[in-house]
Amino acid sequence: MESKELPLNTTVAAYANSEEERGSVVNADVPTLDRKVIRRLRLKVDLIILPTLAITYTFNSLDRSNLGNAKTAGLVADTNLKGDQYNLLLTLYYIAFVLFGPVMTAFTKICTAKVAIPAMMLAFGIASATTSVAKNFGGLAACRIVVGAFESGFLASVVFYLSKWYTRGEIASRIAIFYSGSVVASAFGGLLAYGMFQLKPSGGLFVWSYLFILEGCLTCIVAIIVYFILPQDIEGAYFLSAEEKEVAAARIQIESMENRNDKWVWSEALSEFRTVHAWARIVIGMAVGILPHTSANFLAIMTQRLGYSVTKTNLYTVAPAVTAAVVLIILSYSSDYFRERGFHMTIPLGFSIIGYSVLLGIDIETQRNAAYGAIFFCTMGAYPMSVIFSAWTVTNIPNLNARAFTMGCMMTMLNSMGLVASNIFYAREAPRYRTALIVNMAFPVVAIVLNVLYSLYLRHLNRKMDREQEPQEHGQAPFRYQT
Repeated sequence: MESKELPLNTTVAAYANSEEERGSVVNADVPTLDRKVIRRLRLKVDLIILPTLAITYTFNSLDRSNLGNAKTAGLVADTNLKGDQYNLLLTLYYIAFVLFGPVMTAFTKICTAKVAIPAMMLAFGIASATTSVAKNFGGLAACRIVVGAFESGFLASVVFYLSKWYTRGEIASRIAIFYSGSVVASAFGGLLAYGMFQLKPSGGLFVWSYLFILEGCLTCIVAIIVYFILPQDIEGAYFLSAEEKEVAAARIQIESMENRNDKWVWSEALSEFRTVHAWARIVIGMAVGILPHTSANFLAIMTQRLGYSVTKTNLYTVAPAVTAAVVLIILSYSSDYFRERGFHMTIPLGFSIIGYSVLLGIDIETQRNAAYGAIFFCTMGAYPMSVIFSAWTVTNIPNLNARAFTMGCMMTMLNSMGLVASNIFYAREAPRYRTALIVNMAFPVVAIVLNVLYSLYLRHLNRKMDREQEPQEHGQAPFRYQT
């Protein structure tokens, strides 16, 4: 049986945002795309690129969050940290993260993700492994600054890379699959920490040193392998046939890009900042950014508040992280299916408000089960909105240079909230951490308000473009914002 061919614009219409948009697209006399070829090439990308990126992000997350696991095993006492010096370590990490974020993303656009992603992994893997021999605050600080600098552009670079392979109706669910590596890392990190903490230290090392050695060295090995797996672009995809490459390039070009020129042009890169959209995304990103950082850096510490041993603390972080991964994938697929972003972001933000409100309002010493259940809500709220927000950003920026630079800046500002997250868990407030709970409860409320207002504004712009729509170029779908 022959595969059914679709008019190119019919394929585009399947991703349209409105009935008016679909109607304006399907009537043009354009080339055809083979639906069977689309399914085949998409499956290949799903099976080769997505798992590779998911693994890379798993190790990225392990190297970022292992400091929290190490703290539960005596890092503070072993390195003679005083007062809030542990929080200062996290602050220095995020300062480097903020300063180098846009630079690293621009590096990815210029040098290609095939080179940039493994290079960043190799650098922060070496720095993470070196943390194992740190004996004081200065040594730990130097390692965390290097880790922060090279991790700064990692997430934005991966999201940008994925946007060159998937359409606007596919991107959120794919980001969710690779981003789930971060969530799984929270679970796997707890199990790995449990195993490493059973070893007896020797040779001047501490019990937590082995965790940094293992995770850092594995990151470096994976970085080398990834370099040989990731193709530079669609044309360099060794796993696609010539026909599949042509179809892959056509559907992305028409559906979500102005052009596929790899030349870096600063005027294009900065163009988004001449509109209200870049600034709106940055403000919303800062409002939601505190949640994943609190979860990544303080999940083990929040669980330790329940009075468990080091072993149980690290094991009990597994279930909330796995649950969050499931919720993340479900919400992201729903967001792609309905082609809606704003409302899908408010759901996890609501989870966060519930979780932190419960932790703030109960006595954790007498209500352990309720407190542990609240931690599930905190993790379910921390991760999905980051994925959906990333998809919302890349799908609404057709120009590749603007997309890359804006993603870098947006992720930088989102991650700058790690500076807040790392400085609200005051040692003097342990084990309740009242200030941290209030802040993590308040920011989602602000984010929901901003999110709703921006979504309504985009709907207004779409209605305005519907009224003023001009004839489109051959095979080009009329652009509409995803709301």
